[in-house]
Amino acid sequence: MDFALKDGRIITVRSYKTGDFEAMVSMFQRLSGEALRYGLPPYDRTHLERWVSDLDGGILLLALDRETVVGAAVIRAPRSPRLKGIGDFVIYVHQDYHGKGLGTFLTKSILEGARRKGFHRVTLHVVADNVPAIKAYERAGFVHEGRLRDAFLDDDGKYHDQLVMGVIL
Repeated sequence: MDFALKDGRIITVRSYKTGDFEAMVSMFQRLSGEALRYGLPPYDRTHLERWVSDLDGGILLLALDRETVVGAAVIRAPRSPRLKGIGDFVIYVHQDYHGKGLGTFLTKSILEGARRKGFHRVTLHVVADNVPAIKAYERAGFVHEGRLRDAFLDDDGKYHDQLVMGVIL
């Protein structure tokens, strides 16, 4: 599906295909330190290979500006029967596309895909200092469910709180 950014550029959001791997690796290689600041791996080829090879029951969406991957969102499905229908969400958006509505659109799109696939709920963790991401998650329907104190070691050498957010589909 196509989406118009606030600056007018048209972005295509679609499911990951095996042939997209190199373009996705390229996006992660182009992410700035600021774009990666609050994230966790995958950043390198090995982590990304593991990321895409373990999608059983999950969803991986890519955002493309023409043929260039500029965003990736994944919902992982745990294998335990007790966690059936519960997904964990992660998203990365290239820094040149921050603040233009892509993160919110990509999040809403993957949640709709999760709903269609039968997920019951989706959970995420976000560093409490990452206000733009928190606002995007709230716009997509996530609510605050808890706070993990000193749960993220930042590049500044200090621990920061993480928020647990979730949405019931």
